[in-house]
Amino acid sequence: MYYVGVDLHKETSWFYIIDSTGKKVDSKNIVNKPEILRKYFEQIPKPFALAVEATYNWYYFVDLAQEYAQEVLLANSYELKAFAKRHKKTDKIDARLIAHILQKGFLPVVAIADQHTRQVRELLRYRMRLVMDRSRNIIRLKALLDKLGINSNGDFTTAKKLTSIPVKNTPHIYCILVKNYSERIQELTQKLKNTEKEVLSVSRNDFHMSHLMSIPGIGHFSAALIKSEIIDISRFASFNRLCAYAGLAPCVSASANKTFHGPLNKNRSKNLQWILIENVYHFIKAIPKMQDKYETLKKRKGHNTAKVALAREMLKIVYHVLKEQRPFYLDTKKSKIQSVAPPALSGV
Repeated sequence: MYYVGVDLHKETSWFYIIDSTGKKVDSKNIVNKPEILRKYFEQIPKPFALAVEATYNWYYFVDLAQEYAQEVLLANSYELKAFAKRHKKTDKIDARLIAHILQKGFLPVVAIADQHTRQVRELLRYRMRLVMDRSRNIIRLKALLDKLGINSNGDFTTAKKLTSIPVKNTPHIYCILVKNYSERIQELTQKLKNTEKEVLSVSRNDFHMSHLMSIPGIGHFSAALIKSEIIDISRFASFNRLCAYAGLAPCVSASANKTFHGPLNKNRSKNLQWILIENVYHFIKAIPKMQDKYETLKKRKGHNTAKVALAREMLKIVYHVLKEQRPFYLDTKKSKIQSVAPPALSGV
């Protein structure tokens, strides 16, 4: 078996190849063009395992490598830093490091999402950027109106509100700016509506997402985002591992008889952590039991700690819904969560 470490960049990639004894076979910088990469993959001795650092442009490279390699892995950039030298860093050194750690079997990896999941992720992230762009333009428009002494209160996401801004008696330049901001906001709103239709179609056609939407506080966008970030629930052996992946587990430092619980783990799925904390209030309000728990924790440990604790409870339900492939629903009469699963599993 041969082991290939790759330091991937936008224009070029550095390949470092070693054999099963750790001896260098080849080291070369390759231009990132499909035809050139294919020729080089064909020259690599077979069979070989390949590992590449999880950079922003790994999609096409991994798909191409999987046609030739026996195994393709994505190295965890955050954890890989622990193996790296602090005083010297080059592309060749990085590729060599990945190859040797892969050969020894200690390479920290992240999951490679399938092509459909990647498409869903990009759709959801595009939707998130649309919301951010629209919010920025609304904030800038409101700031301009405040400077002009015009009332900036209200919902500026609607065409009715945007077209009713009183700017007739203001200088020409300000009228142009207000018009441009309004047109940009309306354009983004229309794109957002079209994207929402695509997200809704994706969530309805996936039974895992449909099950997630039965949880209080989770809509079609949230369900799609949670599922696409988790990818496959079977890769988490326990809820604690999923909790750490979601960034809802605090850092723990223990030595002798002293234990220190620090902030939330930074090596996590940012989007999964964000959507759970964002939706936790809807989850709390829908379930009286969770609302009582939130109020109790809030008095003892504060608002933020209570919010994260209830987000963990929400994630626990997500874990079991995906693991057991069943929906979840709230029985308001009995004030508890029930499911179509056996009674022993209800309320998990």
